[in-house]
Amino acid sequence: MAVLELETGLMIASLIIFIGFIGSVLLNRHNIPDAIFLILLGYILGPGTNILDVDILRGAAPYIGAVALISIMFESSFGINLRELVVSAKPSLILATTGFLLSMIGSAAFLYYVVGFYPENWLMSLLVGAIIGGGSGAIIVSVIQRINVPTNIQVTLSLESVLTDVLVIIIAETILYLMRLQSLAPATPLDIRSIGGNIAASFSISIVAGVIAGAILANLLDKFKKEKHVYTMTIAYLILLYVIAQSLNGSGAITVLTCGIVLTNSKHIPFIFSNRSSESLTYQLYSLESMHSELTLLLKIFFFVEVGIIMNIQDISVISLSLIVSLLLLLIRFPVAYYVANSLHYSSNAGLAAGILSVSYARGLAAAVMAVTAFNEFLNIYGGVLPPDIDAAINFILQLTSGVILFTNLFFTLGVVLLRGKIRELMY
Repeated sequence: MAVLELETGLMIASLIIFIGFIGSVLLNRHNIPDAIFLILLGYILGPGTNILDVDILRGAAPYIGAVALISIMFESSFGINLRELVVSAKPSLILATTGFLLSMIGSAAFLYYVVGFYPENWLMSLLVGAIIGGGSGAIIVSVIQRINVPTNIQVTLSLESVLTDVLVIIIAETILYLMRLQSLAPATPLDIRSIGGNIAASFSISIVAGVIAGAILANLLDKFKKEKHVYTMTIAYLILLYVIAQSLNGSGAITVLTCGIVLTNSKHIPFIFSNRSSESLTYQLYSLESMHSELTLLLKIFFFVEVGIIMNIQDISVISLSLIVSLLLLLIRFPVAYYVANSLHYSSNAGLAAGILSVSYARGLAAAVMAVTAFNEFLNIYGGVLPPDIDAAINFILQLTSGVILFTNLFFTLGVVLLRGKIRELMY
């Protein structure tokens, strides 16, 4: 395993964080996704110059990956207002669930039947489909809010991207759970009824634990609202909650998400508090969200740079396949986007509205985290030494995910440039 001198390592870490910040500025001011710069930076530091070796980051990946899962799910909960979800979220739910499922199944079918990826087990292709099946809220929302897209399209895309982050993590984790069961009894067919019961039990544990934890956290925040460093306590609480949920055979990610949803919507849940001013709660949540975005930025920088280090641009076959899959995901998304555009009453400009909804599909942090999580999960399954066929399959997943993240961000940027001048037509 490669080792860097302390000063060199710190200097590179500082450089990476600075470039991550500059990328964030470019995203906010000029609608250029920061994922592109961070992936290219990772490639330059990795395969391009061999300054960094992927093994340097891989040792810390399981720990940072777990924190990243917690961060993504907690951040996603801030965007889920249950009242809004019930009253006005039908288009977002259609675009998120149908778009995700079609993207997952379509890309998995292409990889399994056309490419012939890992024919021994179709779940491997389905895992890839789940990892790359949903867009990135952090990237899409930041751009869409700044190009004068009509409000109902903004709301639809914002909520959709939050939901797809959640779907990517939950579905990918479920598939990894199924593959873990297969590895324990490879000669035994999967018992769908038993598996369904286990998954339902896991979800039930996670949701109940999340509701209780959310109520406790809301009261803790109320009790310590005048204290400093409340966010530090919150992160420690969420990490502990994740560990407890995992130890109870629940899903730590779903538990954290449920906890965050209860916290975000606690002012609408009267049984949680006897007396609380909504202004105080709103301020606390705003402060938490602002602080949490800083942690998410650091995690995003780490994972996108690792994506670039993993990526092998010299492997033309994987790069070409990443390009094809990215285009396939765009084509699969368009019919659903067209239906949603009509439901948003853009019948006279349905093609333009569908085009905006379609190109807003850049993949991001959730995909990167789950690709690395899949690698770590297979290491655990096989005791730290991967069989050659599994090692090749996992490296393929890491590289394909890297390429899809890069190309979907490039297509998103290009789509925004091409459609931006026509957006005002949707106002009339």
